[in-house]
Amino acid sequence: MVGKYDIEIYNNKVHYFLTIKRNITILKGNSATGKTELIRLISEYEANGNSSGISLKCDKKCSVLTNIAWELRLASMSQTIIFIDETADFIKTKRFAELVKGSDNYFVIVTRDDLSQLPYSIDEIYGLTNVSSTSKYKAYKKVYNEMYKLYNLNPIQRVNPELVITEDSNSGYQCFSHIFANCVSANGKSNIYANIRTQSDKRILVIVDGAAFGPEVGKIMSYLAVNDNSCVLYAPESFEYILLSSELLDVPKDILHETYNYADSKAFVSWEEYYTRYLIDASGQTIYKYSKTQLNKNYLGNKALEKIKQVLPEQIQ
Repeated sequence: MVGKYDIEIYNNKVHYFLTIKRNITILKGNSATGKTELIRLISEYEANGNSSGISLKCDKKCSVLTNIAWELRLASMSQTIIFIDETADFIKTKRFAELVKGSDNYFVIVTRDDLSQLPYSIDEIYGLTNVSSTSKYKAYKKVYNEMYKLYNLNPIQRVNPELVITEDSNSGYQCFSHIFANCVSANGKSNIYANIRTQSDKRILVIVDGAAFGPEVGKIMSYLAVNDNSCVLYAPESFEYILLSSELLDVPKDILHETYNYADSKAFVSWEEYYTRYLIDASGQTIYKYSKTQLNKNYLGNKALEKIKQVLPEQIQ
């Protein structure tokens, strides 16, 4: 499944607006913010259609997946935006993660937990906010709800780091260690949090692959919010995205700015995987032939590094 989809669902009391553009979208937030009501409306519309008094507008079918025979139901679904409430126990299981990979559906998961087995993006973690009092809706008595990004990391604050920590231990680390003087690898995203805590006396720049770092970002942002810590988190989609953006290769702008039209969820569980495959294919017959495990030395030449650095936010250049 590819594409970007607007969803509008409402009855005579509440009205929801959502935009879904990746295979995994996470809805978080406290109680009484409308998440459960959203799931209920979709479920009731699915069961009773227009006779439910609910209207749903979307170019794709929307469905709710519950604990009841969830594997069988999921196997029967295709090209569907699937909503799952946090009461569904299976969302934390390895089996569910296995079935998400290779699925041609999109998933919208309501949860307060960090689902470490799923590679979802920092940019696709949302809350729901009441916008009824805005000038657009204040003349109406309904409750209007829209999605908002829970973690907006850009633009990042200016930093002169004493230490740079990369999630990547392969090509990304090899490149950043040529750009930054004191650069170390955390050897995986699950180790970033511990690295930040043990180096809390330093000014730190942390570089992660935002396209799959969603499960880790919550605890890190919570830690930074309550600690006097001069740590800055830089979360591009992935290292491969940086290289594709550097203009070392001729890459159509749509690939980078409208990735949702190209990264098929059946083939790529995250956009990070898509960018890696695209970079390998696009560079295969050039001097910049890419390998994820060992960075081609042509990326480390002065001219190439300058182009790569120009992609980085000016606050960290």
